Amino acid sequence: MNPFKPQTHSCVIVDDNPLSIKILEQYVAKNPKLKLKGSFTDPVAALAAFWGYGKIDFLLLDIQMEVSGIDMARMLRNRVKYILFVTAHSSYAINAITDGDSLLLKPIGYPTFSATIEQLIGRTQLQRRWLS
Repeated sequence: MNPFKPQTHSCVIVDDNPLSIKILEQYVAKNPKLKLKGSFTDPVAALAAFWGYGKIDFLLLDIQMEVSGIDMARMLRNRVKYILFVTAHSSYAINAITDGDSLLLKPIGYPTFSATIEQLIGRTQLQRRWLS
């Protein structure tokens, strides 16, 4: 690995709101540390396609959809490094924290999105230093 080239992290977006997907796609494209693998408005299609991706670093996941985002997180937990719930419903916060790594409440600005991504990446780097 080139120490001067920043590592990119794979990312998948699942949200039943096309506008939310578009915004998140723009945020991912703007962040040089992220690379979008796919985005889905249909959680069932996302689950079907997900198995072809292998391991994913970031799953940006709405909660209130045809298939609950929390249920999806539980199904995909072993294939995803970071689950980031993105929702407009703060009532899901407790479940989101239990089953995910972070929670962003809509509407989200890019600075908040970027800071959350950096925090999660930083947490892993810190853990690696402690283990080595």
